[in-house]
Amino acid sequence: MKKLIRLSFLAIALVVATVSSTNAAFPKDQVASTVVSTNVSTVANVTPEPTITKAQAKKQLKEFKKANNWYAGGSKSKIVAALLAFFLGGFGVHSFYMGNKKKGFIQLGATVLGIILLIVGATKTVSAVAAVGTTAAVSASVSPLLIIGAVLLFGVSIWAFVDFIRILTGGLAPEEGFES
Repeated sequence: MKKLIRLSFLAIALVVATVSSTNAAFPKDQVASTVVSTNVSTVANVTPEPTITKAQAKKQLKEFKKANNWYAGGSKSKIVAALLAFFLGGFGVHSFYMGNKKKGFIQLGATVLGIILLIVGATKTVSAVAAVGTTAAVSASVSPLLIIGAVLLFGVSIWAFVDFIRILTGGLAPEEGFES
């Protein structure tokens, strides 16, 4: 089972690395560079450009990046996003891949919290059963943390599966869109 999990992670990493390197090596939209030549006498007559604030500069940079599709790796692959949502969706990896960091951190945090609650609840349940000595009292000694953790993990997995379906149907896409 561990080998299967390791092979799955290796296959996903290989697909992501291949798509990223392919997009970096062969960008879809190439902007022609222009060479601007200036005359020294005209430079002396030019008035300085007005200064802009830091917020305006950030806004202009963001608009430039969006207009020129200037993102790391270019457009995102729909297949990679769907595979990440299916296999690692509970950790929010597909959200990070598509550029939605806030959603990715929420999914990751909910999954980590669910795992912690599940482990603590299971530990308390096992210690309560060991103290009683019989398994007949298991239902009475189930820790609420165990139930909350399981419900939280189940909810995040449903959320990831819905994202998987939305990616496949086109209802969920990154800002710059999927590659054609």
